[in-house]
Amino acid sequence: MGQMFVIGEDGLCCALGEKLATEIAGCTLAQPVINTNGVTSLKKSISRYLDTTHVCPVLCLADTDGKCAVRLLRSWLPKHASSSFILRFAVTESESWLLADREGLADFFGLSQSLLPRRPDDLADAKRELLDLARRSKKRLIRQEVVSSKDLRKPGEGYNIHLCDFVTRHWQPLRAITNSPSLERAVNRLKQLRESVA
Repeated sequence: MGQMFVIGEDGLCCALGEKLATEIAGCTLAQPVINTNGVTSLKKSISRYLDTTHVCPVLCLADTDGKCAVRLLRSWLPKHASSSFILRFAVTESESWLLADREGLADFFGLSQSLLPRRPDDLADAKRELLDLARRSKKRLIRQEVVSSKDLRKPGEGYNIHLCDFVTRHWQPLRAITNSPSLERAVNRLKQLRESVA
C-alpha cells in the first residue's frame, strides 16, 4: 500500500503499531516508530501528527486506561481530522491485545492456554494479569526478567524487551481479534484504509 507513520504512547504500543501497519495495512514504515514515552506527550502532539497525513497515513496507538474509547476519540481528534489519521485505543491497556492471542502468548510463556483470559478487554488490570502469568511461566528467563524480583506486582527490567520480542516474532493480530473487540476495531479500520487505496 505504501508507507505509514506509526506513533505509540510507549514501547509496547509502538511494537503493536508496527506489526499492525506492516501485516494488516500492508505498509512499510515511513520512519522509525515514534515513542512519545507517555500518553500526555502523545495527546499534546496530536495536532502536529495530524499534519503528516498529506505525506502518508498515520497510525497512533494508546491505552484507554479504563476510560471510554469513544469519548477519548471524540476529545482527542478534531472534526477536521483526515481519514488517513487512524487513532486507536487498546482497552484497557496494550497488554490486553497481547493476552488476546491466547495461543501465541501461552506458547511464549510455556503455559497452558486455559490459563489465559478469554475476554482480556474486560480486565480491570491487564498488565497485572500478564505479570501473574509471566510469574507462572515454565521459562526461567521470563520469570526472572519480565517480573520484578523486588515487587512481583511490577514489571522487571526485561519486561519491554521480551514482550516487544513476542509482538514482533509471534503475536498474530488476526488470531487475537477473536478475543478482543478493541483490537478487532483497529484491524477493521486498517483493512478499510488498505482497501480504499488499493
